[in-house]
Amino acid sequence: MNTVRACLPCKAAKVTCDLARPTCGSCNEQNIICTGLPLDSLFVFRNENEVAKRNSRRARGQRRQSPEAALVSLQAEQSSPNPEEPFNVSDHRLRESYPWLNYWALTQIPNSLKRDAETRAIERFFVNWTLYPDNRGLSPGYMDDLPRLYYSTEADSVLWSSVRAVAYADIGGGSFQVKARQQYGTALNQMRVIANDQQQIASDTTLYATLLMDDFELMYLGRNDPLGPHRDAIKHILRNRGDGQLYTPTRFSLWRLIHYRLQFWQMLSRDEPIMEQQAWLSKLNLERPELRICAEVLKMHVLNAAAKQLAQTSDRIEAIRANQLDRVQQLIQDIQNHLVVTESWTSEMAAVWKVHIDDRRSIGQFQTDDIGTIIPMPNFPYPTFLSYDDLWLAYIWNFYSANLMILRESLVDMLSLANRMQGQGSPNIDQTEGLRQQRDWIEQLSASILGSFPMLLGFTDGKTQPGWSRLPQQGKMAGRLFALFAMWAIQKAKFTSTQHKQTASEVIDWINSRHGLR
Repeated sequence: MNTVRACLPCKAAKVTCDLARPTCGSCNEQNIICTGLPLDSLFVFRNENEVAKRNSRRARGQRRQSPEAALVSLQAEQSSPNPEEPFNVSDHRLRESYPWLNYWALTQIPNSLKRDAETRAIERFFVNWTLYPDNRGLSPGYMDDLPRLYYSTEADSVLWSSVRAVAYADIGGGSFQVKARQQYGTALNQMRVIANDQQQIASDTTLYATLLMDDFELMYLGRNDPLGPHRDAIKHILRNRGDGQLYTPTRFSLWRLIHYRLQFWQMLSRDEPIMEQQAWLSKLNLERPELRICAEVLKMHVLNAAAKQLAQTSDRIEAIRANQLDRVQQLIQDIQNHLVVTESWTSEMAAVWKVHIDDRRSIGQFQTDDIGTIIPMPNFPYPTFLSYDDLWLAYIWNFYSANLMILRESLVDMLSLANRMQGQGSPNIDQTEGLRQQRDWIEQLSASILGSFPMLLGFTDGKTQPGWSRLPQQGKMAGRLFALFAMWAIQKAKFTSTQHKQTASEVIDWINSRHGLR
């Protein structure tokens, strides 16, 4: 029995597939989704026989269409323009979507709309998930090398499957959600196969695929644990890639993305940096702001890890308590010194990166997505918000603020620990004032992070009328991923206020409800 030319379910069942579109007879009878049909171009002799053509027409006419196929067909008819009926160019939203086209061009069907849905899903993914560097060199971009790498890789590779998983999930809808899960499962299986191959595991495609699978789980599977299962894998891959990843532009760009993700995980768990991180940063030009941030954050993680260790060993026997008190007091001094230096630099960078404080009345309370759905903004109970020239700048600023927030929490822990070790029942007036000041700083840092979420979610871009905004075209999903990271930092912090934690939870719930697969 020849099953070479067959859909995937027929291949799996080893039965003959009649290759009918959109659903073959076997899948129609079993009421399952028919996927993996070969391209028409593979059928060399399909239409060369008149009898075959008549039989094919007769079979199509007699076969009843499955409910799923009918629904997909109806949705396609509703969403795709009819070639016989040109666009209505008086539609205000159409003019906004294509402001560069004249009246005549708007009446034509763009070729992009004639391509198959899967191809358009990939193109949409690259628009929604990538950011390009700016001309001033302040913003280095986000995954801007991925399109080139994707189109140069082999079909059915782990990167190929990972990109398609995220792309199909981004489209949404019943059939695409199923395809997204299938591609995600395929990517996981492919990753298991290459896990023991030292050459493949250290490749750009494998590292990008791991990053995308983590993004898929965070954005579309609603994974509540930001640390996730890929942390150790990414550490292993970075180590295997060695220093060579710093010496080519594309590999360094990928290292930068992954290293920020690694530092985010270390911040939440207060883990000490791995040995290789210090060696990598020693080779970089720290006059570049985004790399200076990596170096400053690395120092914060060393201090946080030391504070975590001291807090865990503070209840040991009395004989070592005196020595521990000296270590705690020295660590308090080190944290305070580092805060003075790093916050002086931060105030200078605020002007360079053009952090703007704007009135909340300029925020659109509603926005419309690609298909015209009205989306209300999560509750924003603050009089002002922060805006930046670029989504990446908002992300890196929030990343830096979150690390400062965690470092100040470590300082509060050490001040409280020193007070207990000295045998004082309760802190004196000076100590109480010092703790209050640190908590105020933590609240200010938390508020600055929350102040950026209207921009990250797209409610401050392209206002079209009072109270409304249009989603940014480039990098909108990257912005929402950045918002998730920022909100998790507030949720996981120990001393942020209840109101701030509640706002962060509402933003996370908003993202999960908008993009989670069902």
